[in-house]
Amino acid sequence: MINKKYLKLLRSKDRKYGENFIYNEISKNIIDSLDILKVPFNNILQFGINDSLVINYLKEKFPSCSITSADIDISLFLKKTDQKFIEIDLDNLQIEDNKFDLIFSNFFIQLASNFEKLIEKIFQNLNSNGLFIATIPNAENIYQLVNSMYETDNILYGGMYQRINPILDKNDIFKILKLYNFDAPLINTNNFTIEYSGFKRLLEDVRFLNLPYSGYDKRNYFENKKYFIYLEEQFRKKYYKDNFNLDINYSTICAWKK
Repeated sequence: MINKKYLKLLRSKDRKYGENFIYNEISKNIIDSLDILKVPFNNILQFGINDSLVINYLKEKFPSCSITSADIDISLFLKKTDQKFIEIDLDNLQIEDNKFDLIFSNFFIQLASNFEKLIEKIFQNLNSNGLFIATIPNAENIYQLVNSMYETDNILYGGMYQRINPILDKNDIFKILKLYNFDAPLINTNNFTIEYSGFKRLLEDVRFLNLPYSGYDKRNYFENKKYFIYLEEQFRKKYYKDNFNLDINYSTICAWKK
């Protein structure tokens, strides 16, 4: 089970809204998918506030649209007056049914403890002919860093700790979408590689993705400086090639409510 208190703490921190390179690159995939559609979207829900690219695109394409942004914590955005913000509980979603023409999400819905229940609520919150589009990390996402963390755990602690939240298999997600009557759902896999000259910058980018394990059995203290020295050494041994290369692997879910 997800530790909601810890997750809320993560979401309350400044995540470089609109500035994180990884979020922005993934957002471009959502924009490309929306750009080929000739359907007008009037009422829109952003599910998880991680970037601004899609919001800006939608405002430009549909100047009269109404956009609501929902997140576990919205304290960072309370001073913004050009948009509606609502705070939500991922495991007990309370949003008016049959309201939105488009619900989109970027690297957020995987944080739900009960993914199936969340998909059911998303379906209920779409109008007929409404579109749901979302990106979520794959199991192989940032594998270089995750594997290096496991190696470091073995060296320092003599065993491995869970470092990222479990990710549902693509086939399981497809079955859930069909179960709740989404029409012709599609799940496409995508990836790209980022090259970092410095390991610290790599860690900074990843930190703002909210990928760390958030279960109740999570280690209850932060790693010290020694851990990150060893972590960089393990990364260098297996994955360093002129730069610190990091693979971003994710899926794009696209499904209509007919």
